[in-house]
Amino acid sequence: MKIIFRNKEYQTLGQCYNDNKDIAKISLPTFVKRVREGESILDALSKPKGRTLITILGSHTVEGVEYENLPSIARAYGMKEMTVYKRYNRGMRGDDLVPPKLRKDYVPPPPREPKKSKRLVEIGGVTYKSRAEACRKLGVERHTYNNRRARGATLEECFNIEPYKDGRKTRRRTYEYKGELLTFKDIENRFGLYQNTFVRRLEKGLSVEEALTKKSRCINKLTRTEGD
Repeated sequence: MKIIFRNKEYQTLGQCYNDNKDIAKISLPTFVKRVREGESILDALSKPKGRTLITILGSHTVEGVEYENLPSIARAYGMKEMTVYKRYNRGMRGDDLVPPKLRKDYVPPPPREPKKSKRLVEIGGVTYKSRAEACRKLGVERHTYNNRRARGATLEECFNIEPYKDGRKTRRRTYEYKGELLTFKDIENRFGLYQNTFVRRLEKGLSVEEALTKKSRCINKLTRTEGD
């Protein structure tokens, strides 16, 4: 059975009804019954069924189409009548009577980009699944990475992509003596003065020169004993 309506051809009454729900004011069974009884497609779809479609809530316009009542909106959008009534009772009117995803003008949002794993790490332009994987592939011990990272090294320095500067070596304490910078090792070798003794003298208020040149009591006692 071929049916032509609105310049479109349908093979069944069901196809015609579903494609023209925007003007349907009755259910599919009623539409089929009317057509078989000889009514035109337009009248069978749009003519209200007696007084049953008239309600005290009046007509409603959804997406530019006027519907005589809430049940006709439910049929047009394939919704349950109770769902439309509940939305109406919540204060929704017009297009809001129909959920956005069921409206004819609904455009689905673009697909979301997959979230990047928080464990991913980029080192020297190469992305690794985790720092553990980077350690394995770049031949760096995990404790070496942890120690360097704790001292503030960059990822490239931790994984030997860039030269690593050991901060402990650059923080050596030096003291100026006659225009020369001396480390604790220099002081011990040149003056025979241990670090603890030298620092203790500075804490007592002695200058660097005084702390370096002050004679030790132990040495004086030893000298007197040998001279006796």
